[in-house]
Amino acid sequence: MRATNAASRLGAYAGVALLLSATVVACGSDKKSTSTSGATTTVAAAPSSTTGAAGALTMRAGLNDPKDPNIAVLQFLPQSVTVTAGSTVEWRIAGPEPHTITFLPPGQTPPTPDKADPFFTPTPAANGVYDGKSLVNSGLAPQGPTPAAPFRLTFPTAGKYSYQCLIHPQMTGTVNVVAAGTKADTQADIDSRSGSELNQWLAEGEAAKQKLTSTPPVSTKNSDGSTTWKIEMGASTAHTDVLAFSPASPDVKVGDTVTFVNNSGAPHTASFAGKGTLPQSPIDPATATPTPGPSPQTLNPTAVFNSGVLPPNAPPGNGPPEAARSYSYVVKTAGTYNYICIYHVPSGMAGAIKVA
Repeated sequence: MRATNAASRLGAYAGVALLLSATVVACGSDKKSTSTSGATTTVAAAPSSTTGAAGALTMRAGLNDPKDPNIAVLQFLPQSVTVTAGSTVEWRIAGPEPHTITFLPPGQTPPTPDKADPFFTPTPAANGVYDGKSLVNSGLAPQGPTPAAPFRLTFPTAGKYSYQCLIHPQMTGTVNVVAAGTKADTQADIDSRSGSELNQWLAEGEAAKQKLTSTPPVSTKNSDGSTTWKIEMGASTAHTDVLAFSPASPDVKVGDTVTFVNNSGAPHTASFAGKGTLPQSPIDPATATPTPGPSPQTLNPTAVFNSGVLPPNAPPGNGPPEAARSYSYVVKTAGTYNYICIYHVPSGMAGAIKVA
């Protein structure tokens, strides 16, 4: 994927409307997101359908770890459900990582994530009833700090219907509609499978975060005696994204270089507000534009610095060359430099470089 295409893909993460001028202050503190031990997390079952539409069967569309928002599960929960004809299915999109619930017309190929922008606006079904032939789409949600409204569809006709999240290609689901009187899933069945799958994917994400945050920083000695330190931007598994930076080394000295490298499956930025203001929206062109210019840049404590979009290493191991996924900052002055990923601030993706 070319960097320019990755910039378009960042629109796919624009469901999070950020008030960055306020958020940067919070992310700039020394408080870190909850660390995990890699132990399996037990999560409560999906919300009861009694709190949703009357008679609707309730499912989840992705979920950030309730204990650690850095970990985003990129799966429908459960992945497959069987309902009787005439049933209504309700999806909850809690966020903060946004998703789409998209039923494409038969034979239509899904767009790649960088081409998904036209689907960020909802395409509702007529009267909320799915005919099995038309495009039906939740749009990108949530688009703010609060959970999205539930997305509901009624399925009147028996058949097997596939759907997906257009910004997370691995995130697919199936609704199997069977004739009335045929055995189908109850809400208890759905809750049980959802909880089992969720616990499995959370454990997967927690282990990935543990590895990301506990691996010693990679460093390279330079010919002038300085050191270049590497910071990893997130991590990805088959079912999750870890939306966190690896810790900056406590041994960074004046004159050293810090290089941010994106080896994950999601796009990220490494952005310093200083005493200024970063772009206010993920879809602002300034968000994807390196500021004040291309890498490397020399940090100072007052100016705004933004790597722009650093594309993912996707497909895994076959993404753009590392140089296209990296951005470097030279630290010439002692101090604390707080940074964020603009696209994943709501998931707590932030860090600090402390230079004595």
